[in-house]
Amino acid sequence: MRLTQIAVLLAALTVPVLAHADAPDPAKDPQVARLLQAKKTLKWNYAPAGTSDRYGHAEALVAAPADAVAKVATEFGKYKTLHRKFATARVIAKEGPNTDVYMRYPVQIGMVKIEFFEVMRFGQPRMNGATHIIEGTGIKGDMKTGRTVISVRPVDAKHSLISVDVLLVPKVPAPQFLIDEELRDGAEDFVNGLKDRAQGFGGPVTQL
Repeated sequence: MRLTQIAVLLAALTVPVLAHADAPDPAKDPQVARLLQAKKTLKWNYAPAGTSDRYGHAEALVAAPADAVAKVATEFGKYKTLHRKFATARVIAKEGPNTDVYMRYPVQIGMVKIEFFEVMRFGQPRMNGATHIIEGTGIKGDMKTGRTVISVRPVDAKHSLISVDVLLVPKVPAPQFLIDEELRDGAEDFVNGLKDRAQGFGGPVTQL
């Protein structure tokens, strides 16, 4: 074999090794590392910049590719199986890219449990870079404002990170701290339901 051919062969064998060495470690991503360390779904409340509306937020790692998780998130007819809180969820209309999902929300306000209803209209899923976005907006019901945003981004070939943001502002007055609790708990239940269905088992992802 000529020296030039040997050189080409060695170069071809070296490139994949170098490319692998240069690939970033997904476990060092701050958001991924935080979830791996927590070993559970994380949840909190926050108000986006420029608004006083307080969302419930939850996020978790999923042992399934992002495309598979996003597909589960768009199976609106199966939402009722995600968690007992969503047992009343059902698709009531579908037109073009829009899907209307009806659901009753049991809300505990002090010693009283009230059921609100809302119809969320989910539009065409979209991509923001590599992240899948599925977004719903309240169009009818007991809420002054309703919004749900599901985000799924790839972590590696076998794992993804899912987050859910929920905003529900009831027409009846209620203490904000109680609304906050319901929103973050609802976001957590939503994330866990989608996560468990997508990966085929319950429980957190503790390593990649």
